[in-house]
Amino acid sequence: MDAKNWRFFVIGTTFRAGNSGWASSLQRNTSFQNMNMGMQNSLTNRSRNNIFGQNTAPTSPAFRNAVTQLGNSASSLLQSVNNIRGVGNNAASSFESRRPVADNADVLNVRTFDANRARPANFTNFSVEVEQVATAQQNEGAALSASRNATAAGFTLGTNRIAITVDNRRFEVNFNVSAGDTTRDVQQRIASAINNRNDIAVTASVSNDTTAGTSSLVLQSSATGVANEGQPNFTVSDVIGNAVEITRVSETTQEAQNAQFRINRGSQGSLQTSRSNNVNLGSGITAELTGTGTTEISLGRDETAQVNAFRNMVNSFNSMIRSARESGSGGTLERDLNAATQAFRLSLSRLGISMNPNGTMRIDETQLQQAAESGDLERFGRHTGTNFLNRLARTSESVSRNPAAFLDTRSSVSSMFDSRFLSNPHQASRFSRTANAGMLFNTLR
Repeated sequence: MDAKNWRFFVIGTTFRAGNSGWASSLQRNTSFQNMNMGMQNSLTNRSRNNIFGQNTAPTSPAFRNAVTQLGNSASSLLQSVNNIRGVGNNAASSFESRRPVADNADVLNVRTFDANRARPANFTNFSVEVEQVATAQQNEGAALSASRNATAAGFTLGTNRIAITVDNRRFEVNFNVSAGDTTRDVQQRIASAINNRNDIAVTASVSNDTTAGTSSLVLQSSATGVANEGQPNFTVSDVIGNAVEITRVSETTQEAQNAQFRINRGSQGSLQTSRSNNVNLGSGITAELTGTGTTEISLGRDETAQVNAFRNMVNSFNSMIRSARESGSGGTLERDLNAATQAFRLSLSRLGISMNPNGTMRIDETQLQQAAESGDLERFGRHTGTNFLNRLARTSESVSRNPAAFLDTRSSVSSMFDSRFLSNPHQASRFSRTANAGMLFNTLR
Protein backbone atom coordinates (compact mmCIF):
# COMPACT_ATOMS: atom_id res chain seq x y z
CA MET A 1 0.00 0.00 0.00
CA ASP A 2 1.52 3.35 -1.01
CA ALA A 3 1.55 6.41 1.21
CA LYS A 4 -1.47 7.99 -0.48
CA ASN A 5 -3.70 4.91 -0.15
CA TRP A 6 -2.47 4.38 3.43
CA ARG A 7 -3.52 7.93 4.31
CA PHE A 8 -7.08 7.31 3.05
CA PHE A 9 -7.18 4.04 5.03
CA VAL A 10 -6.28 5.84 8.27
CA ILE A 11 -8.72 8.72 7.73
CA GLY A 12 -11.56 6.37 6.81
CA THR A 13 -11.15 4.15 9.88
CA THR A 14 -13.13 5.15 12.99
CA PHE A 15 -11.95 4.15 16.47
CA ARG A 16 -14.61 4.18 19.16
CA ALA A 17 -13.45 3.34 22.72
CA GLY A 18 -16.88 2.12 23.73
CA ASN A 19 -17.19 -0.33 20.80
CA SER A 20 -15.48 -3.65 21.47
CA GLY A 21 -15.70 -4.58 17.77
CA TRP A 22 -13.12 -2.07 16.59
CA ALA A 23 -10.25 -3.75 18.43
CA SER A 24 -10.84 -7.21 17.02
CA SER A 25 -11.30 -5.75 13.54
CA LEU A 26 -7.97 -3.96 13.72
CA GLN A 27 -6.20 -7.02 15.06
CA ARG A 28 -7.47 -9.07 12.08
CA ASN A 29 -6.16 -6.48 9.63
CA THR A 30 -2.68 -7.64 8.59
CA SER A 31 -1.68 -4.21 7.33
CA PHE A 32 -2.55 -2.62 10.65
CA GLN A 33 -0.69 -5.30 12.59
CA ASN A 34 2.42 -4.82 10.48
CA MET A 35 2.13 -1.06 10.86
CA ASN A 36 1.62 -1.37 14.62
CA MET A 37 4.71 -3.58 14.95
CA GLY A 38 6.72 -1.09 12.94
CA MET A 39 5.43 1.74 15.11
CA GLN A 40 6.51 -0.05 18.28
CA ASN A 41 9.95 -0.76 16.83
CA SER A 42 10.27 2.85 15.84
CA LEU A 43 9.20 3.98 19.32
CA THR A 44 11.80 1.70 20.86
CA ASN A 45 14.49 3.12 18.59
CA ARG A 46 13.36 6.65 19.42
CA SER A 47 13.17 5.98 23.18
CA ARG A 48 15.30 8.98 24.10
CA ASN A 49 12.44 11.20 22.91
CA ASN A 50 9.78 9.09 24.63
CA ILE A 51 8.14 10.69 27.65
CA PHE A 52 8.22 7.37 29.51
CA GLY A 53 12.02 7.13 29.46
CA GLN A 54 14.81 5.29 27.74
CA ASN A 55 13.97 1.90 26.13
CA THR A 56 10.33 2.21 27.22
CA ALA A 57 7.64 0.80 24.95
CA PRO A 58 3.85 1.16 25.40
CA THR A 59 3.75 -2.37 26.81
CA SER A 60 6.25 -1.48 29.54
CA PRO A 61 5.48 -1.04 33.25
CA ALA A 62 5.98 2.72 32.82
CA PHE A 63 3.15 2.89 30.28
CA ARG A 64 0.87 0.73 32.42
CA ASN A 65 1.65 2.81 35.50
CA ALA A 66 0.90 6.02 33.61
CA VAL A 67 -2.49 4.63 32.53
CA THR A 68 -3.27 3.50 36.08
CA GLN A 69 -2.16 6.74 37.72
CA LEU A 70 -4.13 8.96 35.36
CA GLY A 71 -7.22 6.76 35.63
CA ASN A 72 -7.11 6.68 39.43
CA SER A 73 -6.69 10.44 39.74
CA ALA A 74 -9.60 10.99 37.34
CA SER A 75 -11.81 8.59 39.31
CA SER A 76 -10.90 10.37 42.54
CA LEU A 77 -11.84 13.75 41.08
CA LEU A 78 -15.12 12.41 39.75
CA GLN A 79 -15.99 10.93 43.14
CA SER A 80 -15.20 14.15 45.01
CA VAL A 81 -17.25 16.24 42.56
CA ASN A 82 -20.17 13.82 42.78
CA ASN A 83 -20.05 14.06 46.56
CA ILE A 84 -20.72 17.78 46.21
CA ARG A 85 -23.33 17.32 43.47
CA GLY A 86 -25.08 14.43 45.17
CA VAL A 87 -24.98 12.03 42.21
CA GLY A 88 -23.36 8.70 41.48
CA ASN A 89 -22.82 6.40 44.45
CA ASN A 90 -23.67 9.15 46.93
CA ALA A 91 -27.35 9.27 47.84
CA ALA A 92 -27.19 12.93 48.83
CA SER A 93 -24.81 15.83 48.42
CA SER A 94 -22.80 17.26 51.31
CA PHE A 95 -25.38 20.06 51.44
CA GLU A 96 -28.03 17.58 52.52
CA SER A 97 -25.94 16.53 55.53
CA ARG A 98 -27.24 17.83 58.83
CA ARG A 99 -25.71 17.86 62.27
CA PRO A 100 -26.96 18.87 65.73
CA VAL A 101 -25.89 22.40 66.63
CA ALA A 102 -26.26 24.50 69.78
CA ASP A 103 -27.50 28.06 69.43
CA ASN A 104 -25.35 29.25 72.35
CA ALA A 105 -21.68 28.24 72.12
CA ASP A 106 -21.02 29.92 75.48
CA VAL A 107 -23.02 27.12 77.10
CA LEU A 108 -22.34 24.03 74.98
CA ASN A 109 -20.59 22.78 71.84
CA VAL A 110 -21.62 19.58 70.04
CA ARG A 111 -18.57 17.35 69.69
CA THR A 112 -19.74 14.13 67.98
CA PHE A 113 -23.00 12.67 66.73
CA ASP A 114 -24.43 9.57 65.10
CA ALA A 115 -25.41 10.62 61.57
CA ASN A 116 -27.90 7.75 61.31
CA ARG A 117 -29.80 9.08 64.32
CA ALA A 118 -29.38 12.80 63.56
CA ARG A 119 -31.89 12.96 60.71
CA PRO A 120 -34.94 15.21 60.36
CA ALA A 121 -37.27 12.21 60.29
CA ASN A 122 -36.33 11.00 63.76
CA PHE A 123 -34.83 14.07 65.44
CA THR A 124 -36.69 16.37 67.83
CA ASN A 125 -35.25 19.66 69.05
CA PHE A 126 -34.44 19.84 72.75
CA SER A 127 -32.73 22.19 75.20
CA VAL A 128 -29.88 21.75 77.66
CA GLU A 129 -29.68 23.77 80.86
CA VAL A 130 -26.22 23.89 82.46
CA GLU A 131 -26.23 24.83 86.14
CA GLN A 132 -22.50 24.45 86.69
CA VAL A 133 -19.50 23.19 84.74
CA ALA A 134 -16.94 20.72 86.05
CA THR A 135 -13.78 22.29 87.46
CA ALA A 136 -10.47 20.96 88.73
CA GLN A 137 -8.97 21.57 92.16
CA GLN A 138 -6.41 24.33 92.11
CA ASN A 139 -3.87 25.40 94.73
CA GLU A 140 -2.40 28.79 93.92
CA GLY A 141 0.42 29.78 96.24
CA ALA A 142 1.25 33.20 97.60
CA ALA A 143 2.49 35.98 95.33
CA LEU A 144 6.18 36.31 96.27
CA SER A 145 8.77 38.79 95.07
CA ALA A 146 10.01 37.04 91.94
CA SER A 147 13.56 38.41 91.98
CA ARG A 148 14.22 38.04 95.70
CA ASN A 149 17.15 35.81 96.66
CA ALA A 150 15.94 32.36 97.71
CA THR A 151 18.12 32.32 100.83
CA ALA A 152 16.78 35.73 101.90
CA ALA A 153 13.25 34.45 101.28
CA GLY A 154 13.92 31.62 103.75
CA PHE A 155 14.13 28.57 101.46
CA THR A 156 16.20 25.66 102.72
CA LEU A 157 19.38 25.29 100.65
CA GLY A 158 20.32 21.94 99.14
CA THR A 159 18.03 18.99 98.53
CA ASN A 160 14.32 19.55 99.15
CA ARG A 161 11.49 17.05 98.97
CA ILE A 162 7.72 17.50 98.91
CA ALA A 163 4.90 14.94 99.02
CA ILE A 164 1.75 15.05 96.89
CA THR A 165 -1.08 12.71 97.87
CA VAL A 166 -3.71 11.90 95.20
CA ASP A 167 -6.55 9.44 95.93
CA ASN A 168 -4.66 8.05 98.94
CA ARG A 169 -1.52 7.53 96.83
CA ARG A 170 1.61 9.36 97.98
CA PHE A 171 4.19 10.69 95.51
CA GLU A 172 7.47 12.33 96.56
CA VAL A 173 9.29 14.90 94.42
CA ASN A 174 12.91 16.03 94.86
CA PHE A 175 14.46 19.33 93.76
CA ASN A 176 17.47 21.44 94.70
CA VAL A 177 17.79 25.03 95.99
CA SER A 178 21.07 26.88 95.39
CA ALA A 179 22.39 30.02 97.08
CA GLY A 180 22.16 32.10 93.91
CA ASP A 181 18.57 31.16 93.10
CA THR A 182 15.71 33.65 93.10
CA THR A 183 12.23 32.91 94.38
CA ARG A 184 11.02 32.43 90.81
CA ASP A 185 13.89 30.00 90.15
CA VAL A 186 12.77 27.81 93.04
CA GLN A 187 9.11 27.94 91.96
CA GLN A 188 10.01 26.94 88.41
CA ARG A 189 12.27 24.13 89.66
CA ILE A 190 9.41 22.72 91.76
CA ALA A 191 7.02 22.95 88.79
CA SER A 192 9.47 21.16 86.48
CA ALA A 193 10.09 18.38 89.00
CA ILE A 194 6.34 17.75 89.30
CA ASN A 195 5.64 17.90 85.56
CA ASN A 196 8.53 15.53 84.80
CA ARG A 197 6.65 12.85 86.73
CA ASN A 198 4.11 11.14 84.47
CA ASP A 199 2.43 9.22 87.27
CA ILE A 200 1.08 12.18 89.30
CA ALA A 201 -2.38 13.40 88.28
CA VAL A 202 -1.32 16.96 89.13
CA THR A 203 0.23 19.61 86.89
CA ALA A 204 2.26 22.63 88.02
CA SER A 205 2.97 26.09 86.60
CA VAL A 206 4.29 29.48 87.68
CA SER A 207 2.03 32.51 87.40
CA ASN A 208 3.92 35.77 86.81
CA ASP A 209 2.68 39.29 87.48
CA THR A 210 5.23 41.43 85.68
CA THR A 211 3.57 44.66 86.79
CA ALA A 212 3.82 43.80 90.46
CA GLY A 213 7.07 41.86 90.04
CA THR A 214 5.65 38.79 91.77
CA SER A 215 5.28 35.11 90.94
CA SER A 216 3.14 32.28 92.32
CA LEU A 217 3.43 28.50 92.22
CA VAL A 218 0.18 26.91 90.96
CA LEU A 219 -0.80 23.22 91.28
CA GLN A 220 -3.91 21.80 89.59
CA SER A 221 -5.59 18.43 89.24
CA SER A 222 -5.18 16.91 85.79
CA ALA A 223 -8.85 15.89 85.80
CA THR A 224 -11.97 17.87 86.65
CA GLY A 225 -14.68 16.82 89.05
CA VAL A 226 -14.81 15.50 92.60
CA ALA A 227 -12.99 12.24 93.27
CA ASN A 228 -14.22 11.75 96.87
CA GLU A 229 -17.10 13.84 98.12
CA GLY A 230 -16.06 16.21 100.91
CA GLN A 231 -12.31 15.65 100.39
CA PRO A 232 -9.73 17.49 98.28
CA ASN A 233 -8.48 15.69 95.19
CA PHE A 234 -4.86 16.20 96.29
CA THR A 235 -2.79 17.53 99.19
CA VAL A 236 0.78 18.87 99.35
CA SER A 237 3.26 18.79 102.25
CA ASP A 238 6.97 19.25 103.00
CA VAL A 239 9.16 16.18 103.57
CA ILE A 240 12.64 17.79 103.47
CA GLY A 241 12.97 21.57 103.53
CA ASN A 242 10.25 24.22 103.76
CA ALA A 243 9.29 25.01 100.15
CA VAL A 244 5.58 24.21 100.63
CA GLU A 245 5.45 26.35 103.75
CA ILE A 246 7.07 29.38 102.08
CA THR A 247 5.19 29.15 98.76
CA ARG A 248 1.90 28.40 100.63
CA VAL A 249 0.89 26.08 97.81
CA SER A 250 -0.86 23.70 100.22
CA GLU A 251 -3.92 25.94 100.37
CA THR A 252 -6.83 25.06 98.06
CA THR A 253 -7.94 28.17 96.20
CA GLN A 254 -10.47 26.47 93.88
CA GLU A 255 -12.34 23.37 94.93
CA ALA A 256 -13.14 20.68 92.39
CA GLN A 257 -16.78 20.37 91.36
CA ASN A 258 -18.84 18.18 89.07
CA ALA A 259 -20.86 19.45 86.12
CA GLN A 260 -24.60 19.72 86.71
CA PHE A 261 -27.04 19.96 83.82
CA ARG A 262 -30.57 19.07 82.66
CA ILE A 263 -31.66 17.71 79.28
CA ASN A 264 -35.14 19.06 78.58
CA ARG A 265 -37.14 17.17 75.95
CA GLY A 266 -40.60 18.63 76.12
CA SER A 267 -40.42 19.00 79.90
CA GLN A 268 -37.74 19.73 82.47
CA GLY A 269 -35.36 16.82 82.75
CA SER A 270 -33.79 15.42 85.89
CA LEU A 271 -30.53 16.87 87.22
CA GLN A 272 -27.50 15.02 85.90
CA THR A 273 -23.90 15.22 87.11
CA SER A 274 -20.58 14.49 85.48
CA ARG A 275 -16.96 14.73 86.61
CA SER A 276 -16.10 15.82 83.08
CA ASN A 277 -17.50 18.58 80.88
CA ASN A 278 -17.67 16.08 78.02
CA VAL A 279 -21.15 14.64 78.39
CA ASN A 280 -23.60 12.38 76.56
CA LEU A 281 -26.87 14.11 75.59
CA GLY A 282 -28.54 11.01 74.14
CA SER A 283 -29.71 10.60 70.51
CA GLY A 284 -26.12 9.73 69.62
CA ILE A 285 -24.84 13.20 70.61
CA THR A 286 -21.86 14.07 72.80
CA ALA A 287 -21.07 17.64 73.80
CA GLU A 288 -18.65 19.82 75.75
CA LEU A 289 -20.11 22.06 78.42
CA THR A 290 -18.52 25.51 78.22
CA GLY A 291 -20.53 27.63 80.66
CA THR A 292 -23.76 28.04 82.56
CA GLY A 293 -27.07 28.88 80.90
CA THR A 294 -29.54 27.31 78.47
CA THR A 295 -29.08 26.40 74.80
CA GLU A 296 -31.33 24.89 72.14
CA ILE A 297 -30.12 21.84 70.20
CA SER A 298 -31.43 21.59 66.63
CA LEU A 299 -30.35 20.25 63.25
CA GLY A 300 -28.31 22.66 61.15
CA ARG A 301 -25.94 22.63 58.19
CA ASP A 302 -23.06 20.21 58.51
CA GLU A 303 -20.41 22.82 57.79
CA THR A 304 -17.61 20.35 58.48
CA ALA A 305 -18.92 17.98 55.79
CA GLN A 306 -19.17 20.85 53.30
CA VAL A 307 -15.63 22.08 53.98
CA ASN A 308 -14.26 18.54 53.69
CA ALA A 309 -16.12 17.99 50.40
CA PHE A 310 -14.61 21.09 48.79
CA ARG A 311 -11.17 20.35 50.24
CA ASN A 312 -11.31 16.85 48.73
CA MET A 313 -12.35 18.31 45.38
CA VAL A 314 -9.36 20.67 45.37
CA ASN A 315 -6.93 17.93 46.40
CA SER A 316 -8.27 15.59 43.71
CA PHE A 317 -8.10 18.34 41.08
CA ASN A 318 -4.45 19.02 41.94
CA SER A 319 -3.67 15.31 41.88
CA MET A 320 -5.14 15.00 38.39
CA ILE A 321 -3.14 18.00 37.15
CA ARG A 322 0.06 16.40 38.45
CA SER A 323 -0.84 12.99 36.99
CA ALA A 324 -1.54 14.59 33.61
CA ARG A 325 1.89 16.19 33.56
CA GLU A 326 3.75 13.14 34.81
CA SER A 327 2.06 10.91 32.22
CA GLY A 328 2.69 13.36 29.41
CA SER A 329 -1.01 14.10 28.80
CA GLY A 330 -0.79 17.60 30.20
CA GLY A 331 -1.53 19.55 27.01
CA THR A 332 -5.18 19.03 26.08
CA LEU A 333 -6.28 17.78 29.49
CA GLU A 334 -4.72 20.71 31.35
CA ARG A 335 -6.33 23.14 28.94
CA ASP A 336 -9.74 21.56 29.56
CA LEU A 337 -9.33 21.79 33.34
CA ASN A 338 -7.88 25.29 33.30
CA ALA A 339 -10.65 26.54 31.02
CA ALA A 340 -13.20 25.40 33.59
CA THR A 341 -11.42 27.06 36.50
CA GLN A 342 -10.77 30.31 34.61
CA ALA A 343 -14.46 30.65 33.81
CA PHE A 344 -15.30 30.48 37.53
CA ARG A 345 -12.16 32.09 38.93
CA LEU A 346 -14.00 34.95 40.66
CA SER A 347 -16.70 32.71 42.17
CA LEU A 348 -14.09 30.26 43.47
CA SER A 349 -12.03 33.08 45.01
CA ARG A 350 -15.04 34.09 47.13
CA LEU A 351 -14.92 30.62 48.64
CA GLY A 352 -11.22 30.89 49.47
CA ILE A 353 -10.13 28.81 46.45
CA SER A 354 -7.60 30.46 44.15
CA MET A 355 -5.31 29.34 41.34
CA ASN A 356 -1.55 28.86 41.46
CA PRO A 357 0.60 29.86 38.46
CA ASN A 358 1.12 26.15 37.65
CA GLY A 359 -2.62 25.55 37.23
CA THR A 360 -3.26 23.87 40.59
CA MET A 361 -5.63 25.18 43.24
CA ARG A 362 -4.88 26.42 46.75
CA ILE A 363 -7.20 26.95 49.72
CA ASP A 364 -7.50 29.70 52.28
CA GLU A 365 -8.80 27.51 55.13
CA THR A 366 -10.20 30.44 57.13
CA GLN A 367 -12.10 31.84 54.16
CA LEU A 368 -13.37 28.38 53.19
CA GLN A 369 -14.75 27.88 56.71
CA GLN A 370 -16.40 31.30 56.61
CA ALA A 371 -17.94 30.44 53.25
CA ALA A 372 -19.49 27.34 54.81
CA GLU A 373 -20.84 29.31 57.76
CA SER A 374 -22.33 32.02 55.54
CA GLY A 375 -23.92 29.54 53.13
CA ASP A 376 -21.69 30.54 50.19
CA LEU A 377 -20.47 26.96 49.71
CA GLU A 378 -24.02 25.72 49.45
CA ARG A 379 -25.03 28.51 47.03
CA PHE A 380 -22.04 27.72 44.83
CA GLY A 381 -22.74 23.97 44.82
CA ARG A 382 -26.47 24.33 44.16
CA HIS A 383 -26.53 27.33 41.81
CA THR A 384 -23.45 29.43 40.94
CA GLY A 385 -20.99 26.61 40.37
CA THR A 386 -23.18 23.85 38.93
CA ASN A 387 -21.74 24.32 35.44
CA PHE A 388 -18.21 24.26 36.88
CA LEU A 389 -18.86 21.02 38.75
CA ASN A 390 -20.55 19.48 35.71
CA ARG A 391 -17.56 20.32 33.50
CA LEU A 392 -15.15 18.76 35.99
CA ALA A 393 -17.37 15.68 36.19
CA ARG A 394 -17.55 15.25 32.39
CA THR A 395 -13.80 15.63 31.96
CA SER A 396 -12.85 13.32 34.83
CA GLU A 397 -15.42 10.71 33.78
CA SER A 398 -14.07 10.71 30.21
CA VAL A 399 -10.50 10.27 31.43
CA SER A 400 -11.39 7.58 33.97
CA ARG A 401 -13.15 5.51 31.29
CA ASN A 402 -10.21 5.52 28.86
CA PRO A 403 -7.08 7.11 30.36
CA ALA A 404 -4.82 5.67 27.63
CA ALA A 405 -6.57 7.83 25.03
CA PHE A 406 -5.21 10.88 26.86
CA LEU A 407 -1.59 9.72 27.05
CA ASP A 408 0.48 11.86 24.72
CA THR A 409 3.06 9.93 22.69
CA ARG A 410 2.90 12.43 19.84
CA SER A 411 6.46 13.56 20.52
CA SER A 412 7.66 10.26 19.06
CA VAL A 413 4.64 9.00 17.08
CA SER A 414 3.43 12.04 15.14
CA SER A 415 6.80 12.82 13.61
CA MET A 416 7.19 9.25 12.43
CA PHE A 417 3.82 9.12 10.67
CA ASP A 418 4.11 12.68 9.44
CA SER A 419 7.29 11.82 7.50
CA ARG A 420 6.39 8.28 6.38
CA PHE A 421 2.63 8.23 5.80
CA LEU A 422 0.73 11.49 6.47
CA SER A 423 0.84 14.64 4.43
CA ASN A 424 0.10 17.24 7.16
CA PRO A 425 0.65 17.64 10.93
CA HIS A 426 -3.10 17.70 11.71
CA GLN A 427 -3.56 14.19 10.31
CA ALA A 428 -0.44 13.07 12.20
CA SER A 429 -1.85 14.39 15.45
CA ARG A 430 -5.15 12.60 14.85
CA PHE A 431 -3.37 9.36 14.09
CA SER A 432 -1.19 9.56 17.20
CA ARG A 433 -4.33 9.56 19.36
CA THR A 434 -5.73 6.48 17.60
CA ALA A 435 -2.32 4.82 17.82
CA ASN A 436 -2.49 5.19 21.58
CA ALA A 437 -5.72 3.18 21.54
CA GLY A 438 -3.99 0.43 19.58
CA MET A 439 -1.07 0.41 22.02
CA LEU A 440 -3.47 0.03 24.95
CA PHE A 441 -5.10 -2.93 23.19
CA ASN A 442 -1.71 -4.62 22.90
CA THR A 443 -0.99 -4.09 26.58
CA LEU A 444 -4.27 -5.73 27.55
CA ARG A 445 -4.14 -8.74 25.18
